[in-house]
Amino acid sequence: MSRVVGLSMVRWDLGVIGYVSATQQGIDTAYSEIFLRCYPTTIDVTREMRGKVACILNVINRGLPMNAVVFFLDPYGIANDVGTKYGVARGVVLNLVYSWFTNYLRSNGFLRNLDVVELNEELKILTPFIKARVGGNASKIAGIIATLVMVRGVDKQKLPISIVDLRNDAEEYVKNTLKKDM
Repeated sequence: MSRVVGLSMVRWDLGVIGYVSATQQGIDTAYSEIFLRCYPTTIDVTREMRGKVACILNVINRGLPMNAVVFFLDPYGIANDVGTKYGVARGVVLNLVYSWFTNYLRSNGFLRNLDVVELNEELKILTPFIKARVGGNASKIAGIIATLVMVRGVDKQKLPISIVDLRNDAEEYVKNTLKKDM
C-alpha cells in the first residue's frame, strides 16, 4: 500500500515546513477530524480564532493515524543571509537549500520512491526534486501542523509532533557548496 506524504510551508516568513505521512485512509480520517470537526477558516492557524485552535489541538492530541513532523528550515532567511554574504542570487541559494532538504527527506526515510506526495503552492519549487502534485488534503494537514507549533501559548512539548531544526545543517551545506564553486 502506498503512503501519502504532505509537505507545506504556509508562510515563508516563519520558515517552517509541515510534514505528514499516512495511508490514504489515514489522511482522509485526519482531514475529516481536523477540517470537518473544527472548521478552520485558514490553513495558517497563527491567524485562526482561539476556539478553533483549541479544537485542532484537542483533535491532534487525541491522536490521528499519521506521522507529523515540523522542520525548521528557514530557506528564505538562509537565501538572504548567504546570498548577501557570497554575492549569489537568492534563487541559486534557494535551489541549494531545497535540493539539500529533499536529499535529507529521502535519506532519513521521510520520502520513499512509491510515496504519493502533495505540496502546497509555496513548495511547488520542490517539483524539480520530487515527483509531486500541488494541492490535496495531505498538504493542507501539513500546513495546519506547521503553523500550529508557531501559535503563541501552544506547548510544543505536549504535541504528538516531532520538531526538527535543520537550519544550521542546511546553511552549512549551502556555504560549503558555494565555497567549492568559487
